[in-house]
Amino acid sequence: MQRCYLCGYRFSTHAKDRFLGRSAIPLKTHNLVDFTRPRGVKPRHLGVELDHVIPVAEGGRTDEDNLKLACGWCNIVKSSLWSVYDAKAWSAGVIDHPSLGLTSVPQPLWMLRIVATRARCESAGGCSARLTTNELFVAPRNLKGALTPTNLMVVCRQHDPWAAHRLISPTLLARRR
Repeated sequence: MQRCYLCGYRFSTHAKDRFLGRSAIPLKTHNLVDFTRPRGVKPRHLGVELDHVIPVAEGGRTDEDNLKLACGWCNIVKSSLWSVYDAKAWSAGVIDHPSLGLTSVPQPLWMLRIVATRARCESAGGCSARLTTNELFVAPRNLKGALTPTNLMVVCRQHDPWAAHRLISPTLLARRR
């Protein structure tokens, strides 16, 4: 079972077949996406890609020790950026969420780095979910607080306080303020 090394997304059989050249059938976008990590708005987001852990721009080499499998969304967000401080702001805008109202969308690089560096579910009750075995998400520690890096925690699907609110239509993200 192959997963994105940055977020734990489990690659579909179809995505693996495309990566290995066994299928030319395009991946399909999703009708609903996670508003904090909108993987699936574009077909590339769902694909398997090779990522340079240390970007080539930072001196990383193209060898087995520096290449990992990443989902297209994480690879695009990470790009050649190395540090969370490379991101210009902590927010990527505000959306009018159908059930949460006006909600800030966390900066994608912050979210990616928070999940990748903490690499485990931070549920208060304890949890064995790790990046190598589960897809992990960010959620607010304080549900009424802003989605700043200090208010974000890493959770697995089972401990996600936003499970009922996470998925929205991609068109809502297009209308971001």
